[in-house]
Amino acid sequence: MSDHSKEENVLLLNLNLISSVVFILASLVSLGITFDERGDLIKGKRYFTNKQVLDLSLYNRIVILVAVLISLYVGYKNYEGEQSKTKGKYKSGLLLSTNVLTLVGAVIILYVSYLNRKEQSLTPSDVENPLI
Repeated sequence: MSDHSKEENVLLLNLNLISSVVFILASLVSLGITFDERGDLIKGKRYFTNKQVLDLSLYNRIVILVAVLISLYVGYKNYEGEQSKTKGKYKSGLLLSTNVLTLVGAVIILYVSYLNRKEQSLTPSDVENPLI
């Protein structure tokens, strides 16, 4: 493990738990959007209007961005806490790099959702790519 104090390790684990719960909740919202679109295609019946789907998609992606930022922070603190020139530091660096790339993806997907909401156009990206 890293050179963090016990309290800091507990905080980082708690942040990981929060991030995981946020991802699970975001997945449930995404499932709801996907089932709504499926219902529209199969039965012609929707539970949400297009505006509601666009709003849900945008807000869900904002929540996902927050969860990604939490994961990035935890990854950075883990990287920072490792002793230099060790395998742990190398692996933490790889995980941190992954978190940065995930952040880039989350920002791009959020921007696409923003454009879709602004244009009031529902595109397949709102349904097919609900999560990062």
